[in-house]
Amino acid sequence: IVYVKTSGVPNYYKDGVSHNNAKDLQAVWSLPRTQTPASSGPSVPGGQMGIMYDGSVFFHPGDAQSYNNAGVWNRLAYYFEGVDMDPYNGHSTPDQMYHHHFDNLALHDWDSSKHSPIVAYSFDGYPVYGPFGYANTDGTGGITRMKTSYSTKTYTTRTNGPAVNTQYPIGCFIEDWQYTAGSGHLDDHNGRFCKTPEYPNGTYAYFTTVDASLKPVYPYFIGPTFYGNLQTGNTGPTGGKTTVPGSATQYTPTTSVKEVEEMDAMINMYPVPVRDNLTVQLKTDKAYTLTVYNLDGKVLLQKKINTTTQVDMSSYAYGVYIVGLNDESGNGLMKRIVKQ
Repeated sequence: IVYVKTSGVPNYYKDGVSHNNAKDLQAVWSLPRTQTPASSGPSVPGGQMGIMYDGSVFFHPGDAQSYNNAGVWNRLAYYFEGVDMDPYNGHSTPDQMYHHHFDNLALHDWDSSKHSPIVAYSFDGYPVYGPFGYANTDGTGGITRMKTSYSTKTYTTRTNGPAVNTQYPIGCFIEDWQYTAGSGHLDDHNGRFCKTPEYPNGTYAYFTTVDASLKPVYPYFIGPTFYGNLQTGNTGPTGGKTTVPGSATQYTPTTSVKEVEEMDAMINMYPVPVRDNLTVQLKTDKAYTLTVYNLDGKVLLQKKINTTTQVDMSSYAYGVYIVGLNDESGNGLMKRIVKQ
């Protein structure tokens, strides 16, 4: 199990943009290192469903309210709370938990020529990617927008619900959506088993779903059930209060955020993804130790550099590598590099 401590408040957050302000959650979330498919996918709970790369959480697609409070015709936050979102599609609950119901715009760009990065991990331990992936599950076919297999129903009358009109258009309630197997790239959990840059041997992965106009489209992240078994202690009102056992190995960064930001401004690595030579551009004459690791932590290359350097990666296998730079004061910086 991996334990993640987070405030839940990302660095781009600003008070006063949405109705409720955020607070430091002092949360501890737990993620399974070994994921297990569920024989019957657990239902998506209300509230948090996973942790995003910026330390915030992503939520159920609904806003916890229904038409006339009858418990049916459950409202989607995208339609009913969209005006309350900040520029990154986030806002806070009345008890000040900052979260995203749909596409977190702070964690990916709209470059449709490359595979989207991991934007989150679900509480079943599987990764959640942005909206672009390989066309084919074996990693071939180029890059395409991942299409959901959910679509809106076609009716003008909702049973025991509001009429379809401009106030309540088709698609604004969860019950307006239906799953049709094979109609998109993704299954009923909004994911698929496929190869990705981070998992060249394949993994089950969820994808952020958007339409052809790049607007969020149901079920946004996951839903209405998870693919895998959930790690306990994360969901519900008491979620995020996991106790870290004394036997856990603690990872403590040795470099401050300010120092990392300063180093990052002095170093540029390109092209990414890389096919042959990775250029490590130094914007200062400081000396660094450059180290290349694979995802198992094995050191593949280590050398001293004090000027812009090219790293020959032409013989490296397809996949993800970590390039680390440490200065003479011990400050360190690591970047994830995809090799194609």
